[in-house]
Order: sequence, then C-alpha cells, then structure tokens
Amino acid sequence: MDLSSSDLTHSTPGLQLEGEGMPYPLFAGKLIRPREDLLRPPVFHSDRAEDIHQLIHQQREMCVDAIIDEVLPVPHGNRQGLTYGQLAMGLLAYILTQRDHRISTLEAWARPRLRCLSLAFGAPVGPKDFTDDRIEDLLARLGDRKARPWEQIEERLGQHLVRAYPLPMETGHLDGADAPIHSRIEAERAPIRFGRFVELLGKLDPAGIPLATAMLPSGQVDAPPYLPAWRRMVDGIGRPDFLLVADGKFSSLSNRAQVQEGGGFYLAPMPATGEVPDLLRRWVLDPPCSIQSLRPSEESADTGERWHGLELCRPMRWQGLHAGKGVEWTERWLLIHDQASADRELAGFRDRLNRAEEALEKLAQRPGTDPDLLAWKAQAVLYHFGMVPFLSINLEEQVERAQRYLGRGRPGPNRPTRWVEERVLRLGFSRKSAALEEFGRLAGWGIYVTNAPAERLSLSEVLRYWAHWQPERGFYRLKGRPLSAAPLYLRDPGHIRGLMVLLEIALRVLPLVELEHRRPRQAVPKYNSPEFSAQEGEIASLRSQ
Repeated sequence: MDLSSSDLTHSTPGLQLEGEGMPYPLFAGKLIRPREDLLRPPVFHSDRAEDIHQLIHQQREMCVDAIIDEVLPVPHGNRQGLTYGQLAMGLLAYILTQRDHRISTLEAWARPRLRCLSLAFGAPVGPKDFTDDRIEDLLARLGDRKARPWEQIEERLGQHLVRAYPLPMETGHLDGADAPIHSRIEAERAPIRFGRFVELLGKLDPAGIPLATAMLPSGQVDAPPYLPAWRRMVDGIGRPDFLLVADGKFSSLSNRAQVQEGGGFYLAPMPATGEVPDLLRRWVLDPPCSIQSLRPSEESADTGERWHGLELCRPMRWQGLHAGKGVEWTERWLLIHDQASADRELAGFRDRLNRAEEALEKLAQRPGTDPDLLAWKAQAVLYHFGMVPFLSINLEEQVERAQRYLGRGRPGPNRPTRWVEERVLRLGFSRKSAALEEFGRLAGWGIYVTNAPAERLSLSEVLRYWAHWQPERGFYRLKGRPLSAAPLYLRDPGHIRGLMVLLEIALRVLPLVELEHRRPRQAVPKYNSPEFSAQEGEIASLRSQ
C-alpha cells in the first residue's frame, strides 16, 4: 500500500523509519526528533568534597574580590584570566584548606580542581591562572610600600563587615603578640626583623573579627603603634565611644589621654613599672576603703570567695605634645584580687624558692677559697631565681689551726709536726620573713585603669576581661594552624608584606564562617550599590559628629 504524508497523521503514534534505530513519535502531523545530546549517555563529573565552595562564597559575601580589584591597579592588558581579587580568593582558599602558604605548590593543587573553582567563582578558571608569576605579581601589588594598598583594603573591608553582619560594637580588643619567622632575608631589607615579628590585632568582642591589624618589627610593640590601631578601629566602626580592652603595653599616659580626648573609653591593666608597685603595695596592705567580694555576673554560681576588689578615683593630667595643651580627666583605678591566680603565683614562687635554697646548699658544701668568687656565685643564684628580696646571704671567713707532719713517711710519736693556720669559707642563708609575708598578701592582685563610668563598666564587670582567652585566638591561628605564618618561604620584602595582608584577611574569614553557622545574617546591599552609598553617607555623618 502506498502511504502518503497525510496518512501518516492518522497512523500509529510510533513509526519505525528505515535506517533509524528507534521509533520517533508524531505530533500534529510532524515528525518529532529528540535532541542529540539526549541520545548520548550522561556524563558524570566527580570533584573532591572540600571547603572551597564555602570559603570562596564567604569571601565573596565579604566583598574581598571587589575591594581588592577596586584598590589595586588594573592588570596589564595582555594579562587574561582571573582578576587580582579572584586570584586572592583562590589563594586564601588554598591556604585555609591545605594549611600551607607555599605558592610553588598552588598550581599543582588547582589543576585537578579547575571545574570546582570555576563553579565557585562563576567564571572559567584555566590551568595557568594560578602560576607562580601571577601569584608573585599579586603579592607584589599587595605589598607595594609606596602605594600602601593594605591600608585602604583594611579600612573598606572593616567598614563593610560592620554593616554586613550584625556585629556587637560595644567592646573591642587590642593586643599584640610576637612569633618567630625563618625567612632568609637581610635585616636591612626586611619589612620585619629577621627571626621574629609582631602582629597587632584590634578585634570586636565577642565575635573576634579583626578591624585593625599591623605587622611590626620585634621589640617595637610599645605605646606608638596602639593609638593608630585604635583610630583605624574608630574608622571601621564609625564612632569612638566603644570600650577598648587593651593589654599592658597600651597603658602609657599619652595613649590613655588621647583616647579620652578622642571621645573613647578604655580598660587596660597597669604594668608593674614606675610608681605602680608602690601604689599597689600601699593600697593592698593599708586599704583606703573596704574590700568587697565580686562575682563575674549575677547568674554566676561563684560564691564570691574567689574575687575581691576595691575602686579608687584619681585625677589625671597629660600635658600633650604642644606646650599649653593638656588633657584632664578623672580615672578609675580598679584593684582586683583573684584567689586562683594567687594560688598559682604562690605555687610557682615556692618552687623557685626551694630550688634557690638547694642551689645555695650545694654551693655551701664546696665553697672554695676565694671569698669574692663565692659571693658572686651566691648572688648569681639569687638573681637567677628572683630571690634577691627574699633571701639573705651570710658569708663568713674563719681561721682554723691545724697540725701538719713534716717530711715523708708514716706518722709516729717522734715525727716532727708544725701548726698551720687555714682560712675556711662558710656560706649561710636565711629567709626574710617580712618580705615573704608581704609577697603572700600581694599575690593575685592587679590594677586596671579605665575612664568608663561606673554605669557602663562596674567593678564586677571587669572580671569578664581578667583572663579573657578570645583575643589570643587570632594569634594562635596566625602562628599555628591553619595559617602557619612561620616559616616564611619568601625572600622579597614586597612579597612578604603581600602575603601577610592575605593572612590578615584570612583572620577575618575564619570567625565569620563560624558566625554564619551560629546565627543567620541579615540581608545587606551589595558593595558599591546605591543602598551601599547611602549607608556610607550615614556613617560619614556620624563621624563628623
């Protein structure tokens, strides 16, 4: 039978055509052919399950790529592929997942993960996007000493994080810690001294997110770097009236006065220098007011037997850098006693005291014949164990007469003898009971100074910061895992500075990842959007006030 095309419309739904391996359906008189890609067997791609997607997504939410691309100059026209910001996010993902910052192995790490990185970036990633020369170019741009791009990156990143996340901005921590490095670089060319470097971190409490960071040569963490770090924290938060909790190196009179003059509040321990030891001894041994029991909080189960304290107010004055300009304010001196700290301090003191006495006893058994040498050794023992105020040395030189035989041979009744005089050294020592009793009464006491009013910071609330672990967590991450700043495998000073800029950004990524898991984040405008610019204007108006 001859079938025309019109008859095909009323035929069976599936028609086997010659040369075809499967029946094709007919719809509305037309032959429906499936897509060729549907005829092919599916292809499955398997990628190793890592934290790359989460880390890159977190950095994009923080606008790391947008801020870096905005601050750094545009790459050369012939440079194709990822931008500086995307390259920085990939390098940070490598550092945080592999716990290694050697750029020589970055290309080998990225090669089997090109598809995973492309999906995370939302842009194609080629096999040569993470080569050594591209990473060195990025580090050189970030560590440019003349342009100092890290200052703009830190300021814009901090301002964006404060707005993007509902972070508590009532309290900030400022602390410094040193760490060893092993970079083979000449000291005069190094951005940090050979052997050690110091990292200064200004964080928000309790999230622990850094707002101000600084890399300093070892041995230079004193008064000068702290005040610029506080000003950068003020720029990031947008107002100065937060409580700055700092360590003892911040407690210089000039720092406290300038924070007071700038409208800020501070809380810092006083180091045992200058007049502070005498003041502490006088106030503890003869309290000017009654000592009260303290509790860290009202809900605390502490019975109040561990903590004690008292409060004094002192008028302070700082003349300033220019003649005729001074700052006057009333400062609260808070004396805190922790019984647990006193027990640890006394236990260590007793151990050093016992070891010092054992060393002196061994020295007394073999005193020698030189009194000056013996006195020097005894004083060296006291200085070594810190027992000069607590042990007294008594050195005596006695003359003893002894009978000696003359000549050779066995002693006998008729053998001639003679009497000789010998000088014998005797070393004695004793404890100073008054000094030991005074040390026991002063153990566990410390002084905090603050300009915050009692309504904002009571004496009991200071206990929250007495042995606070949170500021040290960033230093643990930087010096140990996962960032492992030591050892450094770079020689160029610009590359070292650029790498430290990225590691400081990583210190912001890790606590924000934890924060995202603990609580949801509110919706925020995108970077450089109209809503973002409106918030910039609001913050600028707050700063002007």
